Amino acid sequence: MKFLIAAVDTGGYRFTLVGDDGQVIATGREYADKATALAVVADLMREVGGAAIEDRTEPAGPTAAPPSRTVDGEPDLARIGRSGIPPV
Repeated sequence: MKFLIAAVDTGGYRFTLVGDDGQVIATGREYADKATALAVVADLMREVGGAAIEDRTEPAGPTAAPPSRTVDGEPDLARIGRSGIPPV
């Protein structure tokens, strides 16, 4: 993946995140100057690994309790991962 920084017609700058296959993954809003656009890219590079996943594919409302994921009464963190999402 790579970030592309480009000037826009209105005089500002914008970044685009492009995958290895050339597919656009994300596009940032317009920033007044190049330094700000680069600072936002640096923040994204540093922080995105800790981003949460919010699954909105399930209808809202009461849900059943998730199945117990314990070993000998203790959470099996190796199996479910720190976030509670099983590793792939």
